[in-house]
Amino acid sequence: MEIRQLEAFAAVYSAGSVTAAGRLLDRSQPMVSRQIQDLEQELGFMLFTRTRPQVTLTEQGREYYEEVRNVLAGLQQLDSRSREIAGGQSRPLRVAATYSLGSSLLPTTIGLLERSQPVFEYKLYIDTFQPHDVVQAVADGQADIGVISLPIDLGRCELLWSGQAPCVLALPANHPLAASTVVRLSELGDNTVITMSNRTGLRHRLSTALLHNNPTARPRRQIETTSSLSALMMVRAGVGVALVDPLTATTMSPEGVVFRGIDRHVPYLMGVIKHRDRTLPDEGSRLVQAMWDYASANVPRFVAGDPSGLPKDADPFQPAPDKDAA
Repeated sequence: MEIRQLEAFAAVYSAGSVTAAGRLLDRSQPMVSRQIQDLEQELGFMLFTRTRPQVTLTEQGREYYEEVRNVLAGLQQLDSRSREIAGGQSRPLRVAATYSLGSSLLPTTIGLLERSQPVFEYKLYIDTFQPHDVVQAVADGQADIGVISLPIDLGRCELLWSGQAPCVLALPANHPLAASTVVRLSELGDNTVITMSNRTGLRHRLSTALLHNNPTARPRRQIETTSSLSALMMVRAGVGVALVDPLTATTMSPEGVVFRGIDRHVPYLMGVIKHRDRTLPDEGSRLVQAMWDYASANVPRFVAGDPSGLPKDADPFQPAPDKDAA
């Protein structure tokens, strides 16, 4: 098995045809075809279903592509690092984050550090993924730090810190409910509700909070998106209202959008992780601490999370019942 065969396989999948892959790799079409055939012969299974002029991955080919993608990414990283070593540069800090936290907490914290003591000297790598892919990137050594929503199976990673705060509602500034400090979800009526789509327990908690009290009522219209920015832009466009995480509400303020509390406690739990067998470089430790400091000082009703990585479903700010009350 040769690297050029793996490159040909990835290129055919990305380009959609052998001819386009040849142009992408600057190789002849017959050469790419031969490399794919040789690879399939060595593997013992077909990678593509040929339906001229397009090709599609077989189920086995799809599984194999996930492995090949990691190998090629590792080789690209190795090539880049080799050039850095030759230039006498230290190893760049690598951070993986969820889409939401990668566009809210992480850039805001880095911006604060840039104005005081920059967290990196030459280069910083930032990738955004779904939460489980963030964990995988840290576990595989492709990232030093992971910034994720919780709960999630951490595998070979360890939780450096976690914290939680309640989700909030984003509304158009001219929405009738924007006059309220706290919005009752029962008052949303027929408003379309936009929520974050993820594979953690947050989606379940959001869906539960949005259920009508009347089980026979018509299901509420919902939009799920992986992008907090997309959710806010839809709110601004008048598509609906959005339940968003508190970090997004703290760091993003699109014109025409306001944020309000809701009458249900829907906790958003986030954390920072690293591989349990690897030591963070000094700049990594500073970034981890700076993210905690920012969230603690700026996110309303932010509290430390449970070391287990599970949310505190009871509102920690809810006053305790008066024992002397009759």
